[in-house]
Amino acid sequence: MDKKKKKSYIVLRSIGHALRFILFIMLLYAIFEREWLWVFFAIIMFIITLIPIFLRVYLKIDLPYLFDVFFELSLIFHMDSSLYNFLDFIPEYNKFTHFFSAVVVAFIFLISLFVFNEYHRGIAIDKFKILFDVQVITMAFGVIWEFMEWTSDELFGLNTQPSLDDTMGDLFADTMGGLFIVIIGYFLIKRGILQNFAKNFKKHFNDILD
Repeated sequence: MDKKKKKSYIVLRSIGHALRFILFIMLLYAIFEREWLWVFFAIIMFIITLIPIFLRVYLKIDLPYLFDVFFELSLIFHMDSSLYNFLDFIPEYNKFTHFFSAVVVAFIFLISLFVFNEYHRGIAIDKFKILFDVQVITMAFGVIWEFMEWTSDELFGLNTQPSLDDTMGDLFADTMGGLFIVIIGYFLIKRGILQNFAKNFKKHFNDILD
C-alpha cells in the first residue's frame, strides 16, 4: 500500500470509528430522554455498524472503510431527523435522509449483484438490466420503509407520516437516490471497475475457505 492510499485508509477508518461512537452517544441520549422506541432503534443500528468489523476480523474481507462511512451516516441522519426534531428547523432534512439512504441501499445492491454473479455465472447478463434491477429494488426498499413508518405511527402514536405529500416526497427522494447510483453504476460497469471488484472478492473469499 503506497503512502497516499495508506493515509486515506487511516482517515476513513478514523471517520468510521468516530461515526460509530456518535451512534453510541445517540443511544445514551435516547436512554437519558427515555425515548425507549428510539433506544431500541439505536441499539439495532449500532449492532448493524459492527457487521463490517466482523467481516474484516473474522472473514478477513478487505471491505473499504468508505462503506462504513456512508452506511453509518445514513443511520445517523435518520436518527437525527426523528430523535432531535431536526425537521422543525430544516423541513427538507427528511428528504435528504431518504435520498442519502437510497444511495447507500442502491450501491450495496449494485455491488452485491456483481459479487453474486461471480459465484453464479449467467444470472446477471445485460448491464442495463442490472441497473434497472438496482433502481427497482431501491424503490421497493423505499416502499418498505414507508410501511414501517406507517406501522410505527399506528402502534406507537408517532408522526413520521404527517401527510400524503410527505410520503410521496419521501418516495420521490428514494427514486432519485436510486437513479443517482444507476448513473454512477453505468460508468463503473463500462470501465470494468465493478467486474474487477467482484472477481477479486471471489478470489479472496475462496482463499479463506481453502
